[in-house]
Amino acid sequence: MKASPDKSRAYEKIQWVLDNADVGFFIITAPPYQQAKIAAMYRSSRVATLDYSQVSGKLEYYDLSKLVDDNPNCDVMFILNMQIALREKTSMAHFNMSRDNLARKRRIWFFFMDKETEDRLAKHAIDVYSYVRMKVHFAAEEDGELVEQGMLELEDRKNVAEIRKTLARYKEMEERYMALPLEGMPEGQLLAVTVTLGDIATLYRDCADYDNALRLLSRILEIREKILGLKHPDTAEAYNNIGHVCFRQGDYSSALELYEKALKIREKVLGLEHPDVAKAYSDIAAVYFRLCEFSCALEWQEKALAIREKVLGVTHPDTASSYNNIATICFRQGNHPKAMELYEKALNIRKEVLGAEHPDTASTYNNIAYVCSRQGDYSKALKLYEIPLNIREKILGPEHPDTALTYHNIAAAYFWQGDYTNALKWYTKALVVREKVLGSEHTDTASTNNNIAIVYSNMGDYSKALELHEKSYKALLKKLGDGHLSTKQVLTSMQSTYNAIPQAQPFEAWLASRMGE
Repeated sequence: MKASPDKSRAYEKIQWVLDNADVGFFIITAPPYQQAKIAAMYRSSRVATLDYSQVSGKLEYYDLSKLVDDNPNCDVMFILNMQIALREKTSMAHFNMSRDNLARKRRIWFFFMDKETEDRLAKHAIDVYSYVRMKVHFAAEEDGELVEQGMLELEDRKNVAEIRKTLARYKEMEERYMALPLEGMPEGQLLAVTVTLGDIATLYRDCADYDNALRLLSRILEIREKILGLKHPDTAEAYNNIGHVCFRQGDYSSALELYEKALKIREKVLGLEHPDVAKAYSDIAAVYFRLCEFSCALEWQEKALAIREKVLGVTHPDTASSYNNIATICFRQGNHPKAMELYEKALNIRKEVLGAEHPDTASTYNNIAYVCSRQGDYSKALKLYEIPLNIREKILGPEHPDTALTYHNIAAAYFWQGDYTNALKWYTKALVVREKVLGSEHTDTASTNNNIAIVYSNMGDYSKALELHEKSYKALLKKLGDGHLSTKQVLTSMQSTYNAIPQAQPFEAWLASRMGE
C-alpha cells in the first residue's frame, strides 16, 4: 500500500499505523467532504470501509460488527463520517459501551469524524476515547489539494534554515490567527486555528525560538480552556507543550508544574495505559533528571516504559526513547554496562524504524560516544561523535542546541585526554551557539562556561578561569539554587582554581565579596 506522494506528517502517521500497528483505535479528524478522499489514498485488499453518509443516520454497533464479519480477510476498518452517527448523546453512549466488543474484533479501527465530534467524544465517551492510540488532524481543502493539520510540523528531512523559511511564509497567517477574537467566532473554527498555531509553535520551538513558541502556545491554551474546559485532552496537550518550552528554557519548576497538570487530566480522561500518559511520565522524569534526582527520574521512566512496551510494542520509537532515557539515568548512577546495553537497544530500533540519519538516532549515537569517552576510550568516542555531528549539522543546522551539545561533548573528550587546545576550540563553538540560541543565563550555557573555565585553569590562566567560573555560578544559582548538584560542582571547581594561586583572603571571603556586587 502506498501513501500519498506528499510526505507530510499527517499522511506519514496514517502510513506508520498501517505498516506497524496490529490492532487499536485511531481517530482522523477532517471535514466531511474530505474524508472519502483521504481514505481512498489507502484503498487496498486489507481495508474495509463503512461510510455513514451512505448507509445510516444512526450509529449501530451491528453495522460495525457486520463490517468485520463480512470482510474476514481485512485487518483495517475505515469508518467514515462518524459525525453523522454520533450526533445524539444516546449514540455517543452506545458507542462508548461498544468499546470492548470492537476491541475484541482485533482490527485496526480508523474512525473518521469532524473536529467538533472528536471534541465531544473526549467529553462524553471517555471509555472509548481512552482506547484511542493516535489522532491525525486534517484541515480544509485549498486549491484542490488536501491541507493537513500538521503540515507545518518539522519533517525529519528539514533543517533549521528551512524551518525559518517556512515560518517566514506563514508569518501573515500567524498574525491573522493570533488576532482572532475569542468572542463572536465559531468555536469549531477557533479550535481548528489552535491546531495550526500549534504547528507554527512547534517550528519556533524546533529552531530554538522559545519566546515566540511560548507566545503562540499561551494563546492556544487560552482558547482551549475557554471552549473545551480544564479537563479536556487537548487542554492537557496545551499545558504539556508549554511545559516543554519551559523545560528547554531551563525553567524546570514551571515545566514540572505544567507536566503534572497535564498528567492529571490524561490519567482521568485517557486512563492509566494510554501513550499520552506514558509521554507525561517521561516528561516528568526528564525534569527530575535535570534536577539530579536520578532515583525519582528512573521511577517515572520505568512507568512510561511499562505502558509503551505493552501498548505500543518493543519496536516503537517511543519505546526506544524510554530505553534511551533509562540508559542515561543508569549511566549517571554508575551502571555503565546497563546503560550501554539499553543504548544499543534504542539505537537498533531507531536505525530500523526512523532511519540512520534521524535526529533521534543521532542522539543515541551521541550518548554511546559519551559513555566510551567517560570510560577512557577517547579515540572510539571521537570517531562515534562524527556520526551525530554530521547528522545534526545536516538536519538541524550548526546553530541548534542539539548540535551545540555534540560540540560540547567532543570538547570534553579532548579535555579528558589532555588536549586543551582542541577542547577549548570545541567548547567555544558550543558556547557561541548556546549564548545565541539559549541565552547567557541558561543552565546549558553556564555548563559550557564552567568547562571552559576548567580548561583555562589547567592551562594556568587562573584569572580567565575565575571570571568564567563566577559567571557560570551566578547563572546556576539563579536558575537552580545553591542546593543543586550542578551549582555545587561549579562552586567546587571555582574554589579549586582560586586555591591554585596565592590569595590575600580565604575563598569564602573572596566569594562573598564577588556575590555582593
